[in-house]
Amino acid sequence: MSEPQRVAAGEALRLYLNWRQTSPSSEADYVAQADTYEDTVGRIYRHEGGPQAGLWFWAMQADGHEISRNVGELHGVERSARAAAHMVEAAWFNAIKGSSLDRPAPKRNAYAMAKGRD
Repeated sequence: MSEPQRVAAGEALRLYLNWRQTSPSSEADYVAQADTYEDTVGRIYRHEGGPQAGLWFWAMQADGHEISRNVGELHGVERSARAAAHMVEAAWFNAIKGSSLDRPAPKRNAYAMAKGRD
């Protein structure tokens, strides 16, 4: 998502996961990845036809023994891509709360990067 879309209050929603297009030809289809999880965390895409045309579908689709599926809504529809992405992120962070996935992946410091160390 190149430019933040504004929400009703006029404030941009901050996103924390790594979002990317599913493919270069899919302008309105994105997946999210987390630093602490190897698979896709969630997906958003814009409905192109029918009564929901123009709305954004979202789903938190990650699973595993440390990921709770009893955290409320795991999919839905929003008016903007940013709001849909925010819902995926909220579901993800609720699902991993208190697990080992709840910690950020360690980042290499500047010294280690300069020395070529992992």
